Amino acid sequence: MFFIAYMHHEIAVRIRDFNVRLEKILKWGETALKLQNNMQPRRQVSSGLQMKTSQLVEPNLVGKEILHACRSLVNLVLEHKDKKAYKLGIVGTGGIGKTTLAQKIYNDDQVKKVFTKKAWICVSQKYSQMYSEVDVLKEVLRNFGVHREQGETKTELQKKLAETIENESFFLVLDDVWHPEVWLDVLRTPLDAAATGIVIVTTRHDSVAVSIGVDHMHRVELMSTQVGWELLWRSMNINEEREVKNLKDIGMEIVSKCGGLPLAIKLIGRVLTTKDKTENEWRKLIKNSAWSRTDLQPELRGALYVLYKRMVTNF
Repeated sequence: MFFIAYMHHEIAVRIRDFNVRLEKILKWGETALKLQNNMQPRRQVSSGLQMKTSQLVEPNLVGKEILHACRSLVNLVLEHKDKKAYKLGIVGTGGIGKTTLAQKIYNDDQVKKVFTKKAWICVSQKYSQMYSEVDVLKEVLRNFGVHREQGETKTELQKKLAETIENESFFLVLDDVWHPEVWLDVLRTPLDAAATGIVIVTTRHDSVAVSIGVDHMHRVELMSTQVGWELLWRSMNINEEREVKNLKDIGMEIVSKCGGLPLAIKLIGRVLTTKDKTENEWRKLIKNSAWSRTDLQPELRGALYVLYKRMVTNF
């Protein structure tokens, strides 16, 4: 019995240590990718909800596919700017660039001129577990520049939101939505008081976009290998391809290992900044066993786990 209890304790300690290290890698990744340029610092609201707002995306770290899609979707937004509540869905797997695309649209100069009220809300997977309906309403009101009182109920906040937006135009981004209720049960009714409005929903799941009732669904496709190669060397703070021209073939292999996911390519680019620009060094990274781990959650596989190993073992 003592041995079993000891083993349970050891397992618990290892899990705790892994969680601590994982938290460090996520924080390091945000810093390395300069995500502070993509969003304002997270703001703490009443019950522990943390939401993000959007600033300008770093132009050198945006693939050509994203720029092309942005122009197309900005035109779509402007075409429907006089609708009551036109909903646009941006759908794709995690790390593929949905948020980056939404940020580009949100910060577009033409879009900024059209709408009187703008809000960016990141709800994420923890909605309904940790986040409350009151939190969401408070954050939208904060984005709209409206003061909230302590202890206000969902009904009171919905009324305040409806009064704020009445006869106005709004542009709302709901980023990383896992549950359609954030729109259907919380925001849809009060925002109906607006004269016009655009809602952009980013989600990994088609079913969420369909449940919300988007009028147009845009699917973000995997990044091409050629564009991924450019993103890789730009993520290394390199201004000219000629600096790594001799490494293009192996660089394309690395991009393929990243599965066409922009986030993974950026993360690996940050790892490569710490290594010599030689084929031997880059080949070591490709051959690292971390790429082939299959006993992890999908979010921890591939590039993210390579980065994790880089942090804890300094390979």
